[in-house]
Amino acid sequence: MPTYLITVAGEIPLRSKKTRSRLYYRLIDNIRRRLARRNITLQVAKVIDAKILVETQVEALQELSRVFGVHRVSEVQVLEFRDLGELAKEIASRTIEHVRDRKFAVRVKRSGRHGFTSLDVAREVGALLKPYSKGVDLENPDIEVEVEVRDNKAYLYSNVAMGPGGLPLGSSGRALVLFSGSFDSPVAAWMIAKRGVEVDFLHYVMGSSEVSRQAFSVARKLSEEWLSSYNPRFITVDFTPLIAEIEERIEWSYRQVVLRALMYMVADKIATELGYNTIVTGEALSQASSQTLANLVAVESAVSPRSIILRPLIGFDKEEIIEYSRRIGLYDYSSRVAETCAIAPTHVVTRISSEKLKSLIERLDVRLVERMAGEYRVVDVFSASPEEAVPGYSEEIDSIPGDSIIIDVRSYEEYKRDALPGAIHLSMVDFNNLPRDKPVVLYCTTGGISLLLARELRGKGFKAYSLRGGLARYRAGLEKTR
Repeated sequence: MPTYLITVAGEIPLRSKKTRSRLYYRLIDNIRRRLARRNITLQVAKVIDAKILVETQVEALQELSRVFGVHRVSEVQVLEFRDLGELAKEIASRTIEHVRDRKFAVRVKRSGRHGFTSLDVAREVGALLKPYSKGVDLENPDIEVEVEVRDNKAYLYSNVAMGPGGLPLGSSGRALVLFSGSFDSPVAAWMIAKRGVEVDFLHYVMGSSEVSRQAFSVARKLSEEWLSSYNPRFITVDFTPLIAEIEERIEWSYRQVVLRALMYMVADKIATELGYNTIVTGEALSQASSQTLANLVAVESAVSPRSIILRPLIGFDKEEIIEYSRRIGLYDYSSRVAETCAIAPTHVVTRISSEKLKSLIERLDVRLVERMAGEYRVVDVFSASPEEAVPGYSEEIDSIPGDSIIIDVRSYEEYKRDALPGAIHLSMVDFNNLPRDKPVVLYCTTGGISLLLARELRGKGFKAYSLRGGLARYRAGLEKTR
Protein backbone atom coordinates (compact mmCIF):
# COMPACT_ATOMS: atom_id res chain seq x y z
CA MET A 1 0.00 0.00 0.00
CA PRO A 2 1.64 3.32 -1.10
CA THR A 3 2.44 5.64 1.80
CA TYR A 4 3.08 9.38 1.47
CA LEU A 5 4.29 12.08 3.80
CA ILE A 6 2.89 15.48 2.89
CA THR A 7 4.67 18.65 3.89
CA VAL A 8 2.00 21.33 4.10
CA ALA A 9 2.50 24.94 3.02
CA GLY A 10 4.66 26.74 5.55
CA GLU A 11 2.01 29.25 6.59
CA ILE A 12 -0.47 26.61 7.77
CA PRO A 13 1.42 25.46 10.91
CA LEU A 14 1.95 29.10 11.89
CA ARG A 15 -1.75 29.84 12.26
CA SER A 16 -3.60 29.83 15.57
CA LYS A 17 -4.57 26.43 16.99
CA LYS A 18 -8.21 26.81 15.98
CA THR A 19 -7.43 28.04 12.47
CA ARG A 20 -4.69 25.46 12.01
CA SER A 21 -7.08 22.65 12.91
CA ARG A 22 -9.65 23.95 10.44
CA LEU A 23 -7.08 24.17 7.64
CA TYR A 24 -5.78 20.65 8.23
CA TYR A 25 -9.33 19.29 8.24
CA ARG A 26 -10.13 21.11 5.01
CA LEU A 27 -6.91 19.94 3.37
CA ILE A 28 -7.51 16.28 4.24
CA ASP A 29 -11.10 16.55 3.01
CA ASN A 30 -9.90 18.09 -0.27
CA ILE A 31 -7.37 15.27 -0.69
CA ARG A 32 -10.11 12.70 -0.12
CA ARG A 33 -12.42 14.39 -2.66
CA ARG A 34 -9.71 14.69 -5.31
CA LEU A 35 -8.68 11.05 -4.97
CA ALA A 36 -12.31 9.90 -5.02
CA ARG A 37 -12.83 11.71 -8.33
CA ARG A 38 -9.96 9.56 -9.68
CA ASN A 39 -11.47 6.40 -8.13
CA ILE A 40 -8.66 6.23 -5.58
CA THR A 41 -9.59 5.37 -2.00
CA LEU A 42 -7.89 7.27 0.79
CA GLN A 43 -7.15 4.54 3.32
CA VAL A 44 -5.38 6.59 6.00
CA ALA A 45 -4.88 10.32 6.56
CA LYS A 46 -3.52 11.60 9.86
CA VAL A 47 -1.64 14.67 11.01
CA ILE A 48 1.84 14.01 12.38
CA ASP A 49 3.09 17.23 13.91
CA ALA A 50 3.10 19.64 10.93
CA LYS A 51 2.82 16.93 8.27
CA ILE A 52 0.14 14.58 6.98
CA LEU A 53 0.65 10.85 6.55
CA VAL A 54 -1.45 9.40 3.74
CA GLU A 55 -2.02 5.83 2.60
CA THR A 56 -3.80 4.88 -0.63
CA GLN A 57 -4.50 1.58 -2.32
CA VAL A 58 -2.80 2.65 -5.60
CA GLU A 59 -0.10 5.13 -6.62
CA ALA A 60 -1.27 8.74 -6.11
CA LEU A 61 1.85 10.90 -6.00
CA GLN A 62 0.90 13.24 -8.85
CA GLU A 63 -2.69 13.56 -7.67
CA LEU A 64 -1.57 14.61 -4.20
CA SER A 65 0.84 17.15 -5.69
CA ARG A 66 -2.10 18.98 -7.35
CA VAL A 67 -3.82 19.92 -4.09
CA PHE A 68 -3.60 23.49 -2.87
CA GLY A 69 -2.08 23.63 0.60
CA VAL A 70 0.47 20.92 -0.23
CA HIS A 71 4.07 22.09 -0.37
CA ARG A 72 5.67 18.71 -1.08
CA VAL A 73 4.62 15.08 -1.35
CA SER A 74 7.07 12.28 -0.69
CA GLU A 75 6.50 8.59 -1.18
CA VAL A 76 7.99 6.97 1.92
CA GLN A 77 8.81 3.64 3.46
CA VAL A 78 7.95 3.55 7.16
CA LEU A 79 10.65 1.93 9.29
CA GLU A 80 10.32 1.02 12.96
CA PHE A 81 13.53 0.65 14.99
CA ARG A 82 14.88 0.11 18.51
CA ASP A 83 18.30 1.71 18.25
CA LEU A 84 20.61 3.56 15.90
CA GLY A 85 22.34 0.42 14.63
CA GLU A 86 19.08 -1.24 13.67
CA LEU A 87 17.88 1.92 11.94
CA ALA A 88 21.11 2.37 9.95
CA LYS A 89 21.12 -1.26 8.76
CA GLU A 90 17.47 -1.04 7.68
CA ILE A 91 18.06 2.16 5.70
CA ALA A 92 21.21 0.77 4.10
CA SER A 93 19.56 -2.49 3.05
CA ARG A 94 16.80 -0.56 1.22
CA THR A 95 19.12 1.87 -0.57
CA ILE A 96 22.22 -0.10 -1.53
CA GLU A 97 21.06 -0.64 -5.12
CA HIS A 98 20.24 3.05 -5.50
CA VAL A 99 23.75 4.20 -4.54
CA ARG A 100 25.68 1.43 -6.24
CA ASP A 101 28.51 2.93 -8.35
CA ARG A 102 27.21 6.46 -7.72
CA LYS A 103 28.23 9.40 -5.55
CA PHE A 104 25.74 9.89 -2.73
CA ALA A 105 24.80 11.97 0.30
CA VAL A 106 22.66 11.09 3.31
CA ARG A 107 20.27 13.82 4.52
CA VAL A 108 18.59 13.31 7.89
CA LYS A 109 15.95 15.27 9.79
CA ARG A 110 15.04 14.26 13.34
CA SER A 111 12.41 15.12 15.93
CA GLY A 112 11.62 13.53 19.27
CA ARG A 113 13.83 12.19 22.07
CA HIS A 114 16.71 9.96 20.94
CA GLY A 115 20.17 8.98 22.16
CA PHE A 116 21.64 10.08 18.84
CA THR A 117 21.67 13.10 16.56
CA SER A 118 20.79 13.55 12.88
CA LEU A 119 24.51 13.62 12.11
CA ASP A 120 24.96 10.28 13.87
CA VAL A 121 22.35 8.68 11.64
CA ALA A 122 23.95 10.15 8.50
CA ARG A 123 27.40 8.87 9.51
CA GLU A 124 26.21 5.34 10.33
CA VAL A 125 24.20 4.98 7.12
CA GLY A 126 26.98 6.54 5.04
CA ALA A 127 29.55 4.12 6.43
CA LEU A 128 27.37 1.14 5.45
CA LEU A 129 26.69 2.43 1.93
CA LYS A 130 30.14 3.75 1.04
CA PRO A 131 31.68 0.38 -0.01
CA TYR A 132 29.01 -0.02 -2.70
CA SER A 133 29.25 3.50 -4.07
CA LYS A 134 31.70 5.88 -5.72
CA GLY A 135 31.94 7.74 -2.44
CA VAL A 136 30.23 10.45 -0.44
CA ASP A 137 29.71 13.86 -2.08
CA LEU A 138 27.75 16.29 0.06
CA GLU A 139 27.95 19.14 -2.46
CA ASN A 140 27.03 17.49 -5.75
CA PRO A 141 25.81 13.91 -5.22
CA ASP A 142 24.34 11.72 -7.93
CA ILE A 143 21.71 10.59 -5.46
CA GLU A 144 20.48 11.64 -2.03
CA VAL A 145 19.29 9.27 0.65
CA GLU A 146 16.70 11.30 2.55
CA VAL A 147 15.42 10.16 5.93
CA GLU A 148 13.12 11.74 8.52
CA VAL A 149 13.23 10.28 12.03
CA ARG A 150 10.22 10.88 14.29
CA ASP A 151 10.22 9.17 17.70
CA ASN A 152 10.51 5.41 17.10
CA LYS A 153 9.72 5.57 13.40
CA ALA A 154 11.74 6.68 10.40
CA TYR A 155 10.45 7.69 7.00
CA LEU A 156 12.70 6.81 4.08
CA TYR A 157 11.94 9.05 1.15
CA SER A 158 11.84 7.80 -2.44
CA ASN A 159 9.79 9.64 -5.06
CA VAL A 160 9.18 13.32 -4.38
CA ALA A 161 6.85 15.81 -6.10
CA MET A 162 6.44 19.51 -5.35
CA GLY A 163 2.96 20.84 -4.69
CA PRO A 164 1.54 24.30 -5.39
CA GLY A 165 1.55 25.49 -1.76
CA GLY A 166 -1.08 28.04 -0.79
CA LEU A 167 -4.18 27.34 1.28
CA PRO A 168 -6.77 24.54 1.02
CA LEU A 169 -9.58 25.24 -1.42
CA GLY A 170 -12.73 26.43 0.32
CA SER A 171 -10.92 27.92 3.30
CA SER A 172 -11.10 31.52 2.00
CA GLY A 173 -14.51 31.96 0.40
CA ARG A 174 -15.88 31.96 -3.17
CA ALA A 175 -15.01 34.04 -6.21
CA LEU A 176 -16.57 34.72 -9.59
CA VAL A 177 -13.87 34.92 -12.26
CA LEU A 178 -14.37 36.88 -15.47
CA PHE A 179 -13.21 34.12 -17.77
CA SER A 180 -12.33 34.40 -21.46
CA GLY A 181 -10.31 31.19 -21.56
CA SER A 182 -7.26 32.88 -23.07
CA PHE A 183 -4.01 33.01 -21.12
CA ASP A 184 -4.80 35.71 -18.55
CA SER A 185 -8.05 34.72 -16.87
CA PRO A 186 -7.21 31.01 -16.29
CA VAL A 187 -3.92 31.99 -14.64
CA ALA A 188 -5.76 34.57 -12.51
CA ALA A 189 -8.28 31.90 -11.50
CA TRP A 190 -5.46 29.52 -10.54
CA MET A 191 -3.70 32.17 -8.45
CA ILE A 192 -6.78 33.12 -6.49
CA ALA A 193 -7.65 29.43 -6.01
CA LYS A 194 -4.16 28.95 -4.57
CA ARG A 195 -5.19 31.29 -1.76
CA GLY A 196 -7.97 28.90 -0.74
CA VAL A 197 -10.80 30.47 -2.78
CA GLU A 198 -13.28 28.27 -4.64
CA VAL A 199 -13.68 29.81 -8.09
CA ASP A 200 -16.52 29.67 -10.59
CA PHE A 201 -16.25 30.98 -14.14
CA LEU A 202 -18.30 33.80 -15.69
CA HIS A 203 -17.95 33.79 -19.46
CA TYR A 204 -19.38 36.43 -21.76
CA VAL A 205 -20.39 35.05 -25.14
CA MET A 206 -19.41 37.83 -27.51
CA GLY A 207 -19.87 36.15 -30.84
CA SER A 208 -18.98 32.71 -32.11
CA SER A 209 -20.23 29.83 -29.98
CA GLU A 210 -17.14 27.88 -31.10
CA VAL A 211 -14.80 30.32 -29.33
CA SER A 212 -16.88 30.11 -26.16
CA ARG A 213 -16.83 26.33 -26.27
CA GLN A 214 -13.05 26.48 -26.45
CA ALA A 215 -13.15 28.66 -23.32
CA PHE A 216 -15.29 26.04 -21.60
CA SER A 217 -12.68 23.40 -22.48
CA VAL A 218 -10.03 25.51 -20.72
CA ALA A 219 -12.26 25.77 -17.63
CA ARG A 220 -12.72 21.99 -17.72
CA LYS A 221 -8.96 21.37 -17.95
CA LEU A 222 -8.20 23.83 -15.14
CA SER A 223 -10.85 22.17 -12.96
CA GLU A 224 -9.65 18.64 -13.67
CA GLU A 225 -6.05 19.50 -12.91
CA TRP A 226 -6.47 21.78 -9.90
CA LEU A 227 -10.07 22.19 -8.69
CA SER A 228 -11.35 18.64 -8.39
CA SER A 229 -12.17 18.85 -4.67
CA TYR A 230 -15.45 20.62 -5.51
CA ASN A 231 -17.75 21.15 -8.52
CA PRO A 232 -16.90 24.44 -10.28
CA ARG A 233 -19.65 26.15 -12.25
CA PHE A 234 -19.45 27.70 -15.71
CA ILE A 235 -21.81 30.65 -16.03
CA THR A 236 -22.49 32.17 -19.46
CA VAL A 237 -24.11 35.43 -20.46
CA ASP A 238 -24.94 36.26 -24.08
CA PHE A 239 -23.22 39.63 -24.39
CA THR A 240 -23.95 40.19 -28.07
CA PRO A 241 -26.99 42.48 -27.47
CA LEU A 242 -24.82 44.76 -25.31
CA ILE A 243 -22.06 44.77 -27.93
CA ALA A 244 -24.61 45.74 -30.57
CA GLU A 245 -25.81 48.54 -28.29
CA ILE A 246 -22.24 49.80 -27.84
CA GLU A 247 -21.59 49.72 -31.58
CA GLU A 248 -24.74 51.69 -32.26
CA ARG A 249 -24.34 54.41 -29.63
CA ILE A 250 -20.64 54.74 -28.71
CA GLU A 251 -17.79 56.23 -30.75
CA TRP A 252 -15.01 53.90 -31.86
CA SER A 253 -12.34 55.20 -29.50
CA TYR A 254 -14.48 54.66 -26.37
CA ARG A 255 -15.96 51.25 -27.15
CA GLN A 256 -13.43 49.03 -25.39
CA VAL A 257 -13.51 50.92 -22.11
CA VAL A 258 -17.33 51.07 -22.17
CA LEU A 259 -17.39 47.32 -22.86
CA ARG A 260 -15.18 46.73 -19.80
CA ALA A 261 -17.52 48.84 -17.66
CA LEU A 262 -20.54 46.80 -18.77
CA MET A 263 -18.66 43.58 -18.02
CA TYR A 264 -18.12 44.82 -14.47
CA MET A 265 -21.76 45.85 -14.11
CA VAL A 266 -23.19 42.51 -15.19
CA ALA A 267 -20.64 40.54 -13.14
CA ASP A 268 -21.41 42.59 -10.04
CA LYS A 269 -25.14 41.92 -10.30
CA ILE A 270 -24.61 38.17 -10.77
CA ALA A 271 -22.01 37.98 -7.98
CA THR A 272 -24.36 39.77 -5.59
CA GLU A 273 -27.30 37.56 -6.50
CA LEU A 274 -25.35 34.30 -6.19
CA GLY A 275 -23.47 35.25 -3.03
CA TYR A 276 -19.85 35.44 -4.20
CA ASN A 277 -17.34 37.18 -1.95
CA THR A 278 -15.39 38.79 -4.79
CA ILE A 279 -14.97 39.25 -8.54
CA VAL A 280 -11.64 38.24 -10.07
CA THR A 281 -10.26 39.46 -13.39
CA GLY A 282 -7.18 38.66 -15.46
CA GLU A 283 -6.32 42.33 -15.95
CA ALA A 284 -2.65 43.28 -16.05
CA LEU A 285 -1.66 46.92 -15.86
CA SER A 286 -1.44 48.55 -19.31
CA GLN A 287 -1.53 45.23 -21.14
CA ALA A 288 -4.43 46.62 -23.19
CA SER A 289 -5.81 50.09 -23.77
CA SER A 290 -8.75 49.52 -21.44
CA GLN A 291 -6.37 48.28 -18.72
CA THR A 292 -4.34 51.44 -18.22
CA LEU A 293 -4.32 52.70 -14.66
CA ALA A 294 -6.42 55.73 -15.62
CA ASN A 295 -9.04 53.58 -17.36
CA LEU A 296 -9.22 50.99 -14.60
CA VAL A 297 -9.74 53.75 -12.03
CA ALA A 298 -12.40 55.37 -14.21
CA VAL A 299 -14.26 52.11 -14.83
CA GLU A 300 -14.36 51.10 -11.17
CA SER A 301 -15.38 54.61 -10.13
CA ALA A 302 -18.11 54.87 -12.76
CA VAL A 303 -19.56 51.44 -12.03
CA SER A 304 -19.11 51.48 -8.21
CA PRO A 305 -19.43 47.69 -7.85
CA ARG A 306 -20.69 46.27 -4.58
CA SER A 307 -18.21 43.40 -4.91
CA ILE A 308 -14.50 43.84 -4.31
CA ILE A 309 -12.53 43.33 -7.53
CA LEU A 310 -9.28 41.36 -7.29
CA ARG A 311 -6.62 41.43 -10.02
CA PRO A 312 -3.97 38.78 -9.22
CA LEU A 313 -2.02 39.53 -12.43
CA ILE A 314 -1.91 43.31 -12.14
CA GLY A 315 1.91 43.48 -12.03
CA PHE A 316 2.65 40.70 -14.53
CA ASP A 317 3.74 41.09 -18.14
CA LYS A 318 2.48 38.82 -20.91
CA GLU A 319 5.57 36.61 -20.95
CA GLU A 320 5.24 35.91 -17.22
CA ILE A 321 1.56 35.06 -17.60
CA ILE A 322 2.25 32.67 -20.47
CA GLU A 323 5.03 31.00 -18.48
CA TYR A 324 2.58 30.42 -15.61
CA SER A 325 0.10 29.01 -18.12
CA ARG A 326 2.72 26.47 -19.18
CA ARG A 327 3.62 25.58 -15.60
CA ILE A 328 0.04 24.80 -14.60
CA GLY A 329 -0.66 22.80 -17.75
CA LEU A 330 -3.06 25.15 -19.55
CA TYR A 331 -0.93 26.63 -22.34
CA ASP A 332 -1.97 24.20 -25.09
CA TYR A 333 -5.63 24.70 -24.21
CA SER A 334 -5.60 28.49 -23.86
CA SER A 335 -3.63 28.89 -27.10
CA ARG A 336 -6.59 27.38 -28.96
CA VAL A 337 -8.96 30.09 -27.73
CA ALA A 338 -9.12 32.58 -30.55
CA GLU A 339 -9.33 36.25 -29.65
CA THR A 340 -12.81 37.66 -30.21
CA CYS A 341 -12.98 40.01 -33.16
CA ALA A 342 -12.27 43.53 -31.88
CA ILE A 343 -15.13 45.98 -31.52
CA ALA A 344 -12.79 48.99 -31.88
CA PRO A 345 -9.79 49.97 -34.03
CA THR A 346 -6.27 50.13 -32.69
CA HIS A 347 -6.46 53.84 -31.79
CA VAL A 348 -8.56 53.80 -28.63
CA VAL A 349 -8.68 56.05 -25.61
CA THR A 350 -6.14 55.20 -22.90
CA ARG A 351 -7.22 57.85 -20.39
CA ILE A 352 -10.83 58.60 -19.63
CA SER A 353 -12.43 60.35 -16.67
CA SER A 354 -15.11 58.64 -14.64
CA GLU A 355 -17.48 61.52 -15.48
CA LYS A 356 -17.00 61.01 -19.21
CA LEU A 357 -17.42 57.26 -18.86
CA LYS A 358 -20.62 57.72 -16.86
CA SER A 359 -22.01 59.98 -19.58
CA LEU A 360 -21.25 57.34 -22.21
CA ILE A 361 -22.93 54.60 -20.18
CA GLU A 362 -26.00 56.82 -19.82
CA ARG A 363 -26.43 56.71 -23.61
CA LEU A 364 -27.07 52.99 -23.43
CA ASP A 365 -30.29 51.18 -22.67
CA VAL A 366 -29.63 50.20 -19.05
CA ARG A 367 -32.51 47.74 -19.22
CA LEU A 368 -30.24 45.59 -21.36
CA VAL A 369 -27.75 45.34 -18.50
CA GLU A 370 -30.50 44.22 -16.15
CA ARG A 371 -31.74 41.74 -18.72
CA MET A 372 -28.33 40.25 -19.45
CA ALA A 373 -27.56 39.95 -15.72
CA GLY A 374 -30.81 38.04 -15.26
CA GLU A 375 -30.42 35.71 -18.26
CA TYR A 376 -27.32 33.79 -17.27
CA ARG A 377 -26.87 30.08 -17.86
CA VAL A 378 -25.19 27.82 -15.27
CA VAL A 379 -23.70 24.38 -15.89
CA ASP A 380 -21.48 22.05 -13.90
CA VAL A 381 -17.98 22.07 -15.39
CA PHE A 382 -17.42 18.35 -14.84
CA SER A 383 -20.75 17.00 -16.06
CA ALA A 384 -21.70 19.36 -18.90
CA SER A 385 -20.55 19.07 -22.50
CA PRO A 386 -19.26 22.12 -24.40
CA GLU A 387 -22.49 22.12 -26.41
CA GLU A 388 -24.58 22.14 -23.21
CA ALA A 389 -22.45 24.92 -21.74
CA VAL A 390 -22.67 27.08 -24.88
CA PRO A 391 -25.60 26.28 -27.18
CA GLY A 392 -25.17 27.27 -30.81
CA TYR A 393 -26.93 30.13 -32.58
CA SER A 394 -29.42 29.73 -35.41
CA GLU A 395 -27.44 32.34 -37.37
CA GLU A 396 -24.28 30.18 -37.40
CA ILE A 397 -23.48 27.69 -40.16
CA ASP A 398 -20.53 25.39 -40.76
CA SER A 399 -20.50 25.42 -44.56
CA ILE A 400 -21.34 27.89 -47.32
CA PRO A 401 -24.35 27.14 -49.59
CA GLY A 402 -23.49 27.21 -53.27
CA ASP A 403 -25.64 30.20 -54.19
CA SER A 404 -24.53 32.38 -51.27
CA ILE A 405 -23.34 35.96 -51.28
CA ILE A 406 -20.12 35.83 -49.25
CA ILE A 407 -19.08 38.95 -47.32
CA ASP A 408 -15.70 39.42 -45.61
CA VAL A 409 -16.13 41.74 -42.59
CA ARG A 410 -12.44 41.88 -41.60
CA SER A 411 -10.18 44.83 -42.42
CA TYR A 412 -9.67 45.59 -46.11
CA GLU A 413 -5.98 44.64 -45.81
CA GLU A 414 -6.91 41.19 -44.48
CA TYR A 415 -9.51 40.82 -47.20
CA LYS A 416 -6.96 41.57 -49.90
CA ARG A 417 -4.48 39.14 -48.39
CA ASP A 418 -6.55 35.96 -48.03
CA ALA A 419 -10.25 36.38 -48.75
CA LEU A 420 -12.36 33.34 -49.54
CA PRO A 421 -12.96 32.73 -53.26
CA GLY A 422 -15.88 34.83 -54.49
CA ALA A 423 -16.09 36.93 -51.32
CA ILE A 424 -16.64 40.68 -51.40
CA HIS A 425 -15.54 43.10 -48.73
CA LEU A 426 -18.09 44.72 -46.43
CA SER A 427 -17.14 48.16 -47.75
CA MET A 428 -18.16 47.09 -51.26
CA VAL A 429 -21.68 45.99 -50.34
CA ASP A 430 -24.70 48.04 -51.45
CA PHE A 431 -27.30 46.84 -48.97
CA ASN A 432 -30.08 48.63 -50.81
CA ASN A 433 -29.56 46.33 -53.78
CA LEU A 434 -28.56 43.19 -51.87
CA PRO A 435 -30.94 40.31 -52.78
CA ARG A 436 -33.17 39.12 -49.98
CA ASP A 437 -33.90 35.75 -51.57
CA LYS A 438 -30.29 34.46 -51.43
CA PRO A 439 -28.27 33.33 -48.42
CA VAL A 440 -25.80 35.97 -47.22
CA VAL A 441 -22.81 34.43 -45.43
CA LEU A 442 -20.55 36.73 -43.42
CA TYR A 443 -17.21 35.82 -41.89
CA CYS A 444 -14.44 37.36 -39.80
CA THR A 445 -11.42 35.83 -38.07
CA THR A 446 -13.26 34.08 -35.23
CA GLY A 447 -16.94 34.55 -36.07
CA GLY A 448 -17.75 37.21 -33.49
CA ILE A 449 -18.38 40.39 -35.45
CA SER A 450 -19.85 38.43 -38.36
CA LEU A 451 -22.47 36.98 -36.02
CA LEU A 452 -23.49 40.44 -34.82
CA LEU A 453 -23.81 41.67 -38.41
CA ALA A 454 -25.76 38.57 -39.42
CA ARG A 455 -28.27 39.27 -36.66
CA GLU A 456 -28.54 42.88 -37.75
CA LEU A 457 -29.18 41.86 -41.37
CA ARG A 458 -31.79 39.32 -40.31
CA GLY A 459 -33.63 42.12 -38.57
CA LYS A 460 -33.77 43.83 -41.96
CA GLY A 461 -35.19 40.80 -43.74
CA PHE A 462 -32.04 39.18 -45.17
CA LYS A 463 -31.26 35.45 -45.03
CA ALA A 464 -28.02 36.17 -43.19
CA TYR A 465 -25.62 33.70 -41.60
CA SER A 466 -22.27 33.80 -39.84
CA LEU A 467 -19.53 31.26 -40.50
CA ARG A 468 -19.21 29.37 -37.20
CA GLY A 469 -15.77 29.79 -35.63
CA GLY A 470 -14.65 32.21 -38.34
CA LEU A 471 -12.23 31.85 -41.19
CA ALA A 472 -9.61 29.77 -39.34
CA ARG A 473 -12.08 27.06 -38.32
CA TYR A 474 -13.66 26.95 -41.77
CA ARG A 475 -10.32 26.47 -43.50
CA ALA A 476 -9.26 23.85 -40.95
CA GLY A 477 -12.43 21.94 -41.79
CA LEU A 478 -11.62 22.12 -45.50
CA GLU A 479 -8.16 20.72 -44.86
CA LYS A 480 -9.60 17.72 -43.04
CA THR A 481 -11.88 16.86 -45.97
CA ARG A 482 -9.05 16.85 -48.50
